[in-house]
Amino acid sequence: MKWIGTHVGAWLALGGMAFGLVAGCGTSPANGSGNSSTAPQGSTVNLKLGMWSSSPAEKQLVEQQIQAFEQQNPNIHVDIQVITGDYLQALQPMLASHTAPDIFYVDSSYAATLESAGVLAPLDDYIQKDDVDVSDFSPSLLKAFQWQGHTYGLPKDFNTMALEYNPSLLAKAGIQSPPKTWEEFEQDAQKLRAHGITPLSMPIDVARYYPFVVDAGGSYFDATADKATFTNTANEPGLKFFMDNLEQKNIVTPKDLGADWAGPPFAQGKVAMVAEGAWLVPFMQQTAPSLKYGVADFPSLNGQDKNMVFTVAYCMAKSTAHPDEAAKLLFFMTGKDAERMTAESGLAIPSRSSVQDVFLQKYPDYKAFVDGVKDAIPYNFGTLGQNFVDAINKATEAGVLQKLTPTQVLNLAQQTLATQESQ
Repeated sequence: MKWIGTHVGAWLALGGMAFGLVAGCGTSPANGSGNSSTAPQGSTVNLKLGMWSSSPAEKQLVEQQIQAFEQQNPNIHVDIQVITGDYLQALQPMLASHTAPDIFYVDSSYAATLESAGVLAPLDDYIQKDDVDVSDFSPSLLKAFQWQGHTYGLPKDFNTMALEYNPSLLAKAGIQSPPKTWEEFEQDAQKLRAHGITPLSMPIDVARYYPFVVDAGGSYFDATADKATFTNTANEPGLKFFMDNLEQKNIVTPKDLGADWAGPPFAQGKVAMVAEGAWLVPFMQQTAPSLKYGVADFPSLNGQDKNMVFTVAYCMAKSTAHPDEAAKLLFFMTGKDAERMTAESGLAIPSRSSVQDVFLQKYPDYKAFVDGVKDAIPYNFGTLGQNFVDAINKATEAGVLQKLTPTQVLNLAQQTLATQESQ
């Protein structure tokens, strides 16, 4: 799909995402160098904030944050509008026609596509001008929204993976505590299988197994060059570890357990462990409130503790007519006051490190997810986006089904991606 309008660039529509966004605001381009508002002095500036909403509670939280912002900035009025449906399909024509919201949600998975297309305003000058403390964000969160030396978004929240386990099933195999390393996991898996218990459920998805590759010294993606490096031989050990454990049934896919993801079989007591994000916690509360389970740190491999981090930022449209005011709103929505509201709500893990203690005091069960961001890999594969994900996932699935070698899988992924990119 190509951009329409004056901004032309690659657009990667990410399947399965249905978020929301407000209608646009502003027609005068901003160059990201600290433009002043065009509004007359003393008049009210009207801004629009774009968001999707996973629940009424999320929209209510944003409304409360905006109310606090408007109390501190009485000359700025902010409107919210939630669009249901495909978020990216709604966002594309708005950005192309300069009618996008002044600031809006951007997921890390497609951030680079927007950044490279020139439709987002770089925030560096505004950050310096307003003396914004970006050291309060984990480097992995900031990295997710940086492109060619510039910062285009500040993270509002995040999620990582942890190891969720059923202590009752572990105990049946004589295991007293969850594994701290994946080497220990392989030992525990043998004990569990000997007792007829499925050790762990994980999908064949780079969003889950990529830490194995990096822990073993590999890397599927060169962020500096914005290109895939599937065929690098250093990628083979980590991929082999994953494929071997699938072959041995130490890891079983949710599909093989009759589910779309690992949550349902875990809630049904069909599997001893899963590797999921914090989204599992409310699911378990709703689906299996009486099932006792624990949450441990995502295990290490080869002495390395990589994780995946999934994060969303507020970004500013380059076309905003009020860049100074939009930047002020963006910095408030990612600042300590708004982040404290997020922490107290429990709807998401706040991105600012200084506020995470507030969150953990109220929600201690999320500690493993908070700690996981320390050495995490952003779920961001540059402008290759979903093509990258599809290529490696399909190749890995083919490798498991056809019993291909890791080398063959990686070559297939590189070939598939090349074909996708040429279309």
